[in-house]
Amino acid sequence: MKARTIISTATAFTLILAVVLLPAGPAAADTALDGCYDSTTPQHQDPTAWPAPGSRQTTWSSPISIIHSDAFRVRAQGSIQIDRWGTTKSIAGELPVAPATGGWPAPGAPRYALIARVTTGSMWVKKTSRDHGPNSWFPVGTDSDCMLYSSNGGPVPQLVFTFNDNNLGDNSGGAGVVVRQWF
Repeated sequence: MKARTIISTATAFTLILAVVLLPAGPAAADTALDGCYDSTTPQHQDPTAWPAPGSRQTTWSSPISIIHSDAFRVRAQGSIQIDRWGTTKSIAGELPVAPATGGWPAPGAPRYALIARVTTGSMWVKKTSRDHGPNSWFPVGTDSDCMLYSSNGGPVPQLVFTFNDNNLGDNSGGAGVVVRQWF
């Protein structure tokens, strides 16, 4: 009987030590947005950077549909030439922010920054702490931070990129873009 008590005590002690001393595995993200915040492996990531030319709008050709509660993070690098005289700007954008007048696509966002929009639904953007409705441009720059798509159904949305410039026609250069998606 005494041996059985000693073995039970030793087993219990070993289990307690294992629980206390062994490192815990990573916690599973409860939502797609948690996955983005925790930098877990996304369910989709563009395998290579794709080009977003500085002179036009470019739709992300996602191999996966965008649905309600998907989270995104966009990283990009590059620069755009904003005129025919060779003035070059970072895709991170610059201050002062674009005014509400003068044809800037994203008033209040940095001038010349990479920007994006969804064609239906809305995108909550951590960078601005607000929802941007359909066709409302929001800043991306070199790192969008986490974003959350919301929709009540309807047509399949598209994620479209361009630059916060009031005259895209004289631009050249652009960005190499990688989109990550959690669902």
